[in-house]
Amino acid sequence: MKIVHVVETWIGGIASYVRALMIEQRNLGHEVILLCDPMNLAQVEVGIADVSVVHYRSSRNPLLFPVVARRLKALIDDIGADVIHCHSTYPGVYVRLSRYRDTERVLYTPHAWSFMKRDTPAAMRHLFAGVERALSKRCTRILCMSFDEVRAARRYRIPLDRIDLVYTGISADIAVERGAGHPATPDAGVSIQVGYFGRLDYQKGFDILLGAIPRLKDGLRVHIFGTAVRGGVNLRADDPRVTYHGWVGPEETSRAMKQMDVIVVPSRWEGMALVPIEAMRAGKVLVVSNEGSLPEQVIHGYNGLMLRELTSECLAEQLNALSLEECRRMGANARHVFDHAFHADRFFRSMMSCYESA
Repeated sequence: MKIVHVVETWIGGIASYVRALMIEQRNLGHEVILLCDPMNLAQVEVGIADVSVVHYRSSRNPLLFPVVARRLKALIDDIGADVIHCHSTYPGVYVRLSRYRDTERVLYTPHAWSFMKRDTPAAMRHLFAGVERALSKRCTRILCMSFDEVRAARRYRIPLDRIDLVYTGISADIAVERGAGHPATPDAGVSIQVGYFGRLDYQKGFDILLGAIPRLKDGLRVHIFGTAVRGGVNLRADDPRVTYHGWVGPEETSRAMKQMDVIVVPSRWEGMALVPIEAMRAGKVLVVSNEGSLPEQVIHGYNGLMLRELTSECLAEQLNALSLEECRRMGANARHVFDHAFHADRFFRSMMSCYESA
């Protein structure tokens, strides 16, 4: 099977998700091609052996969508794909604006619907939903990653008969394609290490974490792994309790998580967040918001804590109340949840079943 994955950017959760999927598909003997905007590959190379990378230029200007769609269609026609899997909103638009041959199957994973965003006006969300409804007829299947995404689709009248639910899973041991450097080791004298992994933006609740830092008690150290994708952010660069590590790759992320005691995910919305799954694989307690798919991943008091309010004060209160003993207990439970619910074998079987049935 010749499989084409279309992405806009190669960073964060989408890159981790697509990377793991492409490695598995390659290992199964399929021919795998990644289409990505080279402007969004500046920080890291794809670096997966036997996976071809083809460049295209994306745009978020609606007037240019037809131009991008035609160029992508020409590239995909040259490749002769059996399955075209587009990831996230903009590639989903680019690909589905064109019509493909009956032998070419188009799959679409929203990675959190555009109309789930909390930072857009209601009228704009309804417009996004209208576009998704129209384009839902231009793909073979839509692959949602959480019950929350399916509920949102139903709420905005996306046809449910075109939707499959495929819970994300990751390998128990991270698939390594290249050697990598080591992140900084946390200070030995600090009792609890708090890790934040992800984009430094509004969706991920980075401002909630920044507001919590001055309220943290002595003995907590915050490590921030990530970067802003679009626009700048205000950082507490002068706070000695905070260390900024910047963006790190999958292998470095895995090592860094093992050095943490607790992972915070104060997101305002999520499709199916990979960071909590990676944290559970590392056996780490989670402190998360009660938004999106996160309640599907965390059982309050068992493998993590859920914020009753998405505020800096509430986040600081939960972190201040944690002890190392509780971190170890809930961290062990987190690994148990990972082994039973988020292991890669189940995810890959479900995903490849969708490909084959399509």
